Amino acid sequence: MDETTDCVRIHDTQEKCAFYENTVSCHNSEGKLDYMYFIFCYLQQQHSWAGITLCVFWLFLLFIGLGVTADDFLCPSLVVITKTLRLSQNIAGVTFLAFGNGAPDIFSSVAGTEQGRPELVIGTLFGAGIFVTSVVVGSIIVSKPFKIMERPFLRDIIFYVCAAFWTFLRFYYGEVTLWHSIGFIALYILYILVVIISRIIYNKYKNKTPKVPEIEIQPPTESEEQKKAAVAFQPTGDEDNPEAAGVVLRRFSFRGSISVAKKRHSSVHSHHEHVIKALTQSMDSHSISVHSNGHPPPLDTQISKTSLSSLLSSNGEQTLLREFLMHIFPIDIEAWQEKKWPYKIFDVIKAPVCCLLIFTVPVVDYENDKNNWCKPLNVLHILSAPMFVILALEYNDFYVQGFPLWAIVFFISVVLAVVVFFTSSDDIPPIYHCIYGYFGFATSVIWVYLLASEIVSLLQTIGVIFKLSDTILGLTVLAWGNSIGGKILLL
Repeated sequence: MDETTDCVRIHDTQEKCAFYENTVSCHNSEGKLDYMYFIFCYLQQQHSWAGITLCVFWLFLLFIGLGVTADDFLCPSLVVITKTLRLSQNIAGVTFLAFGNGAPDIFSSVAGTEQGRPELVIGTLFGAGIFVTSVVVGSIIVSKPFKIMERPFLRDIIFYVCAAFWTFLRFYYGEVTLWHSIGFIALYILYILVVIISRIIYNKYKNKTPKVPEIEIQPPTESEEQKKAAVAFQPTGDEDNPEAAGVVLRRFSFRGSISVAKKRHSSVHSHHEHVIKALTQSMDSHSISVHSNGHPPPLDTQISKTSLSSLLSSNGEQTLLREFLMHIFPIDIEAWQEKKWPYKIFDVIKAPVCCLLIFTVPVVDYENDKNNWCKPLNVLHILSAPMFVILALEYNDFYVQGFPLWAIVFFISVVLAVVVFFTSSDDIPPIYHCIYGYFGFATSVIWVYLLASEIVSLLQTIGVIFKLSDTILGLTVLAWGNSIGGKILLL
């Protein structure tokens, strides 16, 4: 095979499939699918535009999957890790949760590095930085004016400019040594120390400041609306704390605060009773309209409604089947009905991706009911998640003492599933529920890495088709895809 010819030269020949098969640069072993073969060999020249359209749509789905995995599955597991390790808000914000924030960019860069494409890596990182600090920030400012905390903002800007300038110097001189790389890491460690020390100084200064005693006067009568308003506007102690505000995360803001979560449900894990309510309400309205005419409801309506109620609920309590259906259904019915049609289409498109993630990634979410504990689904996770890891890491042909690894893992998973089934209840999360958060972190990281690797591999094919360099693809397509979720969520 030719190891020197660039794959872009495939446009200079009529025998594109033969050129692909004999050129090393056209082959990519990191991706699960061979997109170059699909375009130039399987579809041939007459169907190339149909293949390009499919590839672009598939790229869109991969970006959706990457964003959903990072936002709805990786970030909650990172919150569990920070809580179980008892990390402070500042340390968690600039370490674990920052990792969840930048997971798409991080793993896209790792995948690009493993595929030997440094131009794509650098272009992605700086393209995402430029996109976020220009397009995203500009869109937010235009959409709604807001105030920012001066000290955290200046602190973050100074460190960001220092990192960018340090990178510029390395590329200007054309040399990056081991000590230069250590310098980047040292700069990040210095940033963490500044955040922690500034928080300590602020708390120390705040404790020394004398507090003016507050007198609470309650009127004799107060309406429920006034009570709710009084609770909603009570200060939390961090409104005037610029150091606490400095750790608010871009992607994690999608899940909202606990108070907001009670009113608005997250896109995957907070359906509560919407699915079942949509079914029962339609039956209730039909039954009421029949009674208003003075005639009893039809027999089939009585039977269907009674059977549904007996199957899904008992005296208003959720059954296991009902709870399982609520957790695996990828669309929030109530929120979906209130959305505009473009967002409805988007929810339908991402539903298959969400289903795969729901069945393979356990999620512990402190913002949801019972911390997102669902006994049937969590027992199923013990079986599905390990098998997904085996298949994703391509260990299905690996043997241990003559036994296939997948069989050993499956046997252990069955034993653990039986233990969890008999040691847990339906309504209360078990004491070991937090372990699911660590397990969810591992599986979601694998998902993010697989999706990022597939995106990078697909971008190579798109770059060859449209004769685009890795730098251009990194600065534009990959940077936009990794950052567009943050733009939508912040808006």
